[in-house]
Amino acid sequence: VPQKRTGAMTNKSTFAWPERTRGAVSITYDDALPCHYEYVVPAWEAYALHVTCYTNINALMNDPDVWRDVAVKGHELGNHSIFHPCRKEKKKDSWIADEYNLCTYTARRWSDEMRIANTILESLDGRKNRSYGNTCCNTEIGQGDTSQSLEPLIAELFVAGRGPCNHQVVDVAKINFNALGHYSGDQRTFDQIQHEIDSAIASGGWIIYMIHGVGEGTHGLYMDPVVHKTLVSYLGDRQDSIWTAPVATVAMYLRDRFEVN
Repeated sequence: VPQKRTGAMTNKSTFAWPERTRGAVSITYDDALPCHYEYVVPAWEAYALHVTCYTNINALMNDPDVWRDVAVKGHELGNHSIFHPCRKEKKKDSWIADEYNLCTYTARRWSDEMRIANTILESLDGRKNRSYGNTCCNTEIGQGDTSQSLEPLIAELFVAGRGPCNHQVVDVAKINFNALGHYSGDQRTFDQIQHEIDSAIASGGWIIYMIHGVGEGTHGLYMDPVVHKTLVSYLGDRQDSIWTAPVATVAMYLRDRFEVN
C-alpha cells in the first residue's frame, strides 16, 4: 500500500464518477453487531449494493464465519481496531477501560494493534487494501506533549481513514485520504439524510455515513429501521446517478485519479 494519501486531482476537468453517476455515497456500520449480518447486509443485497462494516476484532471473533460470508458478498470489512480504544478525557468516558485509553497509546502500540487487526481481517477476506474507521471518531493519540495525529499512521496502513465526524462532504478536489470526514446517521430523520445526500451529489462530492445499530436494542446509538429501509431503497433506486460503494472502493477509485504528493 502506498504510504502517502494526499494530492491534487490529475485532471479535474476530465474527472468523472463511474458509469456516469454524479457523486458517491458510502454507508458504514460500526462495531461488528449481529444486526449488520442479520438485517443490514440482506437489505443492501436486495439492490446489489455494498457497504463498509467497521469490524473491531474483539466483536468479530464471536462468529468469524458470518463476517467471512459478508466479505464474500462484496462488502468491505474495514478495520475498527482490536479492542476499540478511545480517548478517556471526561467523566462521561468512564466506560472506556484504562488499558484502552488512546490518551496513553504510543504510535507503536496503535500501529501494532492495527497491523494485527489487518492480518486477521485479511485471513477472512483475502484483501490487502482496506479503510480504517476511527474508533469514537478520534483522530489523535497521546495527550499534552505526547499528543499526535493519527493521519501519518493511517497513511502507512490503510487506503483511507474515515476520520472525524465533522458533517462535511468529502471534496474530491482537495481530499485528505487520512481523515476523510463523515456524517452520523444515528438518530436522524430520512428527510435530513436525503437533503444531505442530494446536496453532496449535486456538488459532485462523496458523502460518508456512520451508523451503529439499526433499531432500538441493537446499540446505544442506532438508526430507526424505517429510516434505514427508506435510505436503502432511495439509494437502490438511484444507481444511475448515485454511486453507492464501500469506503475502500471509492478511495481506490479516487487514488487512481490523483497525483500523490
